[in-house]
Amino acid sequence: MKHYGQSHFETPSEASLLTTEDYVRLLHPTDATGKTTLMARDRSDAMLSKTYRLRNAQLWANNFLDSDGYMSLHRFHGPRCVGRLAALNGLFLDLDADRLPVGAAKSPGPWSLDFLMRLVSLNLPEPSVVLSTGRGLAAIWLINPLPPQALPRWQSAQNALIEMFKPLGADPACCDAARVTRLPGSLNTKSQTIASIIGGSLERYDFDRFADDIYIAAGRPTREQLSLQKKRRKKATARKHSGGLATAVRFKVVMQDLERLRLSWGGRVPKGVRNIWLHLYATCLSHTSNEREIPDLVRSMAIEATPGLSPSEITGIAKTAARHAALPRIGAPISDGRYYYSGGTVAELLGVTGKGARTLRLEQIMPREERARRKAERERMRRRAAGSVPREAWLQENSRERRQPWVELGMSRSTYYRKLRAGQIIEPTKPATTEDNETGPCPLQGGSALPKAPAEGQSPSANAPTPIQSPSSHTRPARATQVERIRPPIGSRLNEIVVETNPYVQPAHQQGEIDFARRQIFYPLERVRPE
Repeated sequence: MKHYGQSHFETPSEASLLTTEDYVRLLHPTDATGKTTLMARDRSDAMLSKTYRLRNAQLWANNFLDSDGYMSLHRFHGPRCVGRLAALNGLFLDLDADRLPVGAAKSPGPWSLDFLMRLVSLNLPEPSVVLSTGRGLAAIWLINPLPPQALPRWQSAQNALIEMFKPLGADPACCDAARVTRLPGSLNTKSQTIASIIGGSLERYDFDRFADDIYIAAGRPTREQLSLQKKRRKKATARKHSGGLATAVRFKVVMQDLERLRLSWGGRVPKGVRNIWLHLYATCLSHTSNEREIPDLVRSMAIEATPGLSPSEITGIAKTAARHAALPRIGAPISDGRYYYSGGTVAELLGVTGKGARTLRLEQIMPREERARRKAERERMRRRAAGSVPREAWLQENSRERRQPWVELGMSRSTYYRKLRAGQIIEPTKPATTEDNETGPCPLQGGSALPKAPAEGQSPSANAPTPIQSPSSHTRPARATQVERIRPPIGSRLNEIVVETNPYVQPAHQQGEIDFARRQIFYPLERVRPE
């Protein structure tokens, strides 16, 4: 948005050179939508007005200059009326000399300078046109045309603009969309002076940006800030709701659950919870019934369900519920004065367990643990309906994930699949069986600590020579391997223990990797013969 500096006040404005016809063309271009209204005062002091097409209005405007001549700022479909609004064309101020404080400059030159300096201090743009009306000033900010649906937004910005300039004589009555402005070149019959254009930028402004400048200058939130506040309030309101049901519907369901509980007790509420049960029943009525009906409904239910309660207790419960039902309803719960009990709170007050809620098929009154269980069950059913399968079934169908061949090859799962896609690993046609993957006997019982490997990589048998390299080393880069032979523990049935050291160590962050840095391998070379 264009603003102006100090040099602007030292040079005359091009707007002062506009004729009346140019002024009408500036406000209402011929290709714009709608019509404009021209008005004049006749000799009998009566106002005459006529609506013209935009091209004709430029030609007929000069006929309205002999007396008080006016023109509508906005355009209309037919006679000038807010109900026939075609386009919003700008914002305006009518500065009246009679509204200025005592001692303020009232001549057009100093007065307009004070007005422009006030705009500079508020960081507002220069008006498109500034007129000296004979007894005051008129400032018009032309905007890119807005549809009639934007009238509330326009009205809000117009009111804020007038409020800021009241110290400079802004007329608060000049705030409606059907207002007219004085034609430059027309005669002001009260002051006997000719209205004239004394300044202006001759530009049109974007309404949203101009309105934000007005709100910032007035210390009010901008449109974007209001939108963010609205979203926050909407989220906060959504968090207050206890579920997807509307409040009245939810309490109808709670009332049905209370009735199921009563029937499970044999039709009468047991001692100890009679007052609480009737209070909860009346609370449901305060959300679902009229306040005039509640007293009779509570008394009828008390006779049937809680016959042992005193009349004073029943009357107190009924009056409280009726008073709450008479309160105005608003969208956010816990904000209108009524009682809002969650299903978990009601279950705690009445001693309802999760098993009892399932047995009685209660829909709202249940402990929080039961509600969480039902929610998890619904989520499982939803996932099943969407096509998901249990993990056990998936592992049965995907034997590769069950066998985890990357563990046997000494690499991570991601590396295995990457090499499988690249063709560096050939998967066997027949998946390995459980017998192929099971672990051998314990080393102390004469077995090997390594799993039995199919085909290649087979652990050496008892008669085979001691290996000097890890069975899985064929999947690693070529590295040196050191083998150290130590004496077997006393009492063991092994003749030799090989401590194997491989300098290649997998990164710790890779899932599924095996650290081959150092491991002890026990090989039964031969049977120990008794001496």
